[in-house]
Amino acid sequence: MTVGTRSRSGTVAAALCGVLLLGGCASAGGSAEARRPAASTPPEPTPPATAPLATAPPVAAPAVQRTLGVEPARIAAPAMGLDEPLIGLGIQADGAMEVPVDYDDVGWFSGGGRPGGSGRTVIAGHVDSRSGPAVFFRLDELAPGDDVVVTGVDGSEHRYRVTAAEAHPKADFPTARVFGATLEEELVLVTCSGEYDRTVGRYEDNLVVFASPA
Repeated sequence: MTVGTRSRSGTVAAALCGVLLLGGCASAGGSAEARRPAASTPPEPTPPATAPLATAPPVAAPAVQRTLGVEPARIAAPAMGLDEPLIGLGIQADGAMEVPVDYDDVGWFSGGGRPGGSGRTVIAGHVDSRSGPAVFFRLDELAPGDDVVVTGVDGSEHRYRVTAAEAHPKADFPTARVFGATLEEELVLVTCSGEYDRTVGRYEDNLVVFASPA
């Protein structure tokens, strides 16, 4: 896959993932993933004055139900040498997704989907720091067919297979594909990529890896 070049010198400036700077992220996939449609209760029929002929009651179309899944606790991706615990990431005051404070932390967006449930489980990490490579430095080594395992807080293992790895300019980040609501289960991994722009202090692109249940 083509993800662009990185500057890997020891003086490389710390980079925050560009998705994590998009104000539209929260509105595209935040609480919408976690909400479940409210169940409606049909009104009780009024008893008729005389007994009617027996008729079949109307049958309502079954409502599409979202499954919640389990809170993720750990992620492992052998192809990139990753095996790390997960921390929860919320939404900042400006509407953007939070980023891990520690460059060695991997975080999951708690406003989105969860493993084993409906929606996209979004997991993000830094590519590097001022001192060198960070936890998602090797994310560009994942390719279609590679396996990723997410372990839930209940010990359950959820296996995914990479389907695509794409680099996108930050100005053209696929917000709907990453944070948009869906009934399908999907895993999305995000970090920075491309050239580092020292004038603005961030990378020009994002690397987005998509994976489906194996």
